[in-house]
Amino acid sequence: MEEKKQNNKWKKIGIIFIILFVIESILLIYIFRAGANMIEKENECAVNICREYNTYYYDMYEYMCYCYENHEIVYSEYMRWK
Repeated sequence: MEEKKQNNKWKKIGIIFIILFVIESILLIYIFRAGANMIEKENECAVNICREYNTYYYDMYEYMCYCYENHEIVYSEYMRWK
């Protein structure tokens, strides 16, 4: 009788770890894709929008790209998520 109880405990623990592994994998994939999208937007800001200016700043919270010339904002553009 005790052997069956121990087998059930290990099955429950195994199922819990499988579920946790699946949730962790989904979360890591989501974080990786979100980070890749942010890097893509920053690259778009640097290369396509602020190409002819000295420096740029991409605000990831407001989705704004700011282009600077001599420490002043000379151009800004709103960037939508695709």
